Order: sequence, then structure tokens, then C-alpha cells
Amino acid sequence: MVDQLDMDKISQLFKLLGNPKRLQLLYLLIQQSMTVSEISNRMQWEQSGVSHQLQLLRKFNLVQQKRKGKEVIYHLEDSQVMTLIADVISHAEQIVHR
Repeated sequence: MVDQLDMDKISQLFKLLGNPKRLQLLYLLIQQSMTVSEISNRMQWEQSGVSHQLQLLRKFNLVQQKRKGKEVIYHLEDSQVMTLIADVISHAEQIVHR
């Protein structure tokens, strides 16, 4: 059985994923690893905003970072998270387009 503390953390995770920009950011990272600049350009979003969202996602261990020279590259490492996000987006698209 899930205790209240775990339920609160799970609820926070769903709130985190409920933000459209964060969800879009995660969906981009499912497709390929990227730097903050690349994400910013693809999403047409300021780098400071991207960095802030990545920090929140890292806090929940949804995003990992790897340093390559001077660049920091962000990626999703957890295949279950990738599958969850891809499945939710796919299913939601079916519901929206009914």
C-alpha cells in the first residue's frame, strides 16, 4: 500500500508533468539529447526558462545531464519514463482527435 508521503510525491510528479512546456521539453529529450541552447531554439523559449525547467526535472530524476567539454547535454535515461510520456501523449492525441 502507498503511504501518504509517497502519494504526495506522486501527485507532485503528475503536477510537474502537467505543465505543457515541461511535457514538450521531455518529449524533445525522448527523441534526442540536447543542450540548453538547442532546447531553447527548438521550443522558442528563453534559455533561462529552459534551465529553470530542467532544474525542476532533474530534482525528480526525470532528466540527467552529461558534460561534454564546455557543453552540458541533457537526456532522459529512464526508459520507463520515456515509455510513460510517449504512451500518455499518444493516448491523449487519440482522445483529443475523437
